[in-house]
Amino acid sequence: QGGGRLPSSSSKLTDAWQSESDFCTSFGGDRSVCLSGSTVSFNATQPSASPKGVCLERIDNGSYAYLNMVPHPDGSNRVFLGTQAGKILLATVPEQGSGGTLQFDEAGQFVDLTDQVHFDSTFGLMGMAFHPDFATNGRFFASYNCDRTKSPSCSGRCSCNSDVGCDPSKLGTDNGAQPCQYQVVVSEYSAKGLSSN
Repeated sequence: QGGGRLPSSSSKLTDAWQSESDFCTSFGGDRSVCLSGSTVSFNATQPSASPKGVCLERIDNGSYAYLNMVPHPDGSNRVFLGTQAGKILLATVPEQGSGGTLQFDEAGQFVDLTDQVHFDSTFGLMGMAFHPDFATNGRFFASYNCDRTKSPSCSGRCSCNSDVGCDPSKLGTDNGAQPCQYQVVVSEYSAKGLSSN
């Protein structure tokens, strides 16, 4: 930045890392970024080939409107699909080019958060993430909107611009909504009965 240059003493990766093991350890042990032993230049760029096109393959019959698709952390071809209303389903993605459709888990939905999620045209389940060790600890996270007037567990800090003397308790309604009525929540959950299921 600002036209700065690497010091001449650090112009080679081998000046900073004495071995492939040192280099890999610095990047969390990820072998995909490790030294191959050949000469490396910081300024060398390989032009990437332009894609010739994109192939799309429909893998569902449109029975739900999915907003989120997250791969299962176990590396299989299973995915978690989230609906705006708050349902998270587990499905198996068919092999590419097979013409197959999503195969949903026999148990039905993975989790149903519809009693906590406030769902309308702009609100609902916003996202989900699974802990890298989900297979052993069962931890996953969901982000969603909730309505404080309908759910006692929907709570958060209500504030507004104090620089102009704003007091949330003295604000009027906005299209019928109370100040801070809708909250954004990130919740952590733990799945029970894990293993391959």
